[in-house]
Amino acid sequence: MSEITLVFFGTNGWYTSKTGYTTCITIDTPDHFIILDAGEGFSKIPERYPVIDKPAFLFFSHFHLDHISGLHTLARCRFERGLSIYGPPGVQKLADFIGYPYTIPIHELPFPVTITELAEGRNDCGFPVTTAFLVHTQPVFGYRFNLGKIIAFCTDTGACDGILTLGKEADLLITECAYLPGQENPGWPHLNPEVAVRLAQEAGAKQLALVHFAADLYTSLEQRLSIRNNGPQFSDVIIGMDDMVIKR
Repeated sequence: MSEITLVFFGTNGWYTSKTGYTTCITIDTPDHFIILDAGEGFSKIPERYPVIDKPAFLFFSHFHLDHISGLHTLARCRFERGLSIYGPPGVQKLADFIGYPYTIPIHELPFPVTITELAEGRNDCGFPVTTAFLVHTQPVFGYRFNLGKIIAFCTDTGACDGILTLGKEADLLITECAYLPGQENPGWPHLNPEVAVRLAQEAGAKQLALVHFAADLYTSLEQRLSIRNNGPQFSDVIIGMDDMVIKR
């Protein structure tokens, strides 16, 4: 089975700070280059991948600014075989955001771009992709990618059945961890470390990675790492850090 390389270009939630850029993760396979959200971490992709000579795909969870603000750096990228953008309902409106007065318009980019709204459930994007609505202040999609290995991505959400569905027996479940241990706010749904671990265990995921740490709550990387002090259930959890590389 071919190796998959994940790079965590941005692991902050809300805003970029000394702890990291806002959310962006890439999955590099032999046949596809997949991007999960386009926060400020997106701006670092050309540094590691100056030329991407395979079909590229960008999947949006939702459209809060910390997940789309990196789009203004699209012109730095070299997607030699084009970029296919996917997302939940409303993703077509990004065509208005990718243009003046914000940035270079799609038709002036040095590569072709398509934007497609996905349906909830199973989709064929050249590889199997399953989507499910999560729980937040606006519609949010979580994703499950079948790439030989199963990678699930669930950010900006409270506890919900969608995480269990997408993370079922996944090789890697990536969830957000915006809140501190013990912290909850039903009016602004996010996960804390204990809930994220419980959901991963219930889903039977083989490994859990935490990202999207709220920049105003997790003010140091040491604070993120201290999550491990909350019990043995955290011993195998990956604590996301900017520029971390994981191979599967």
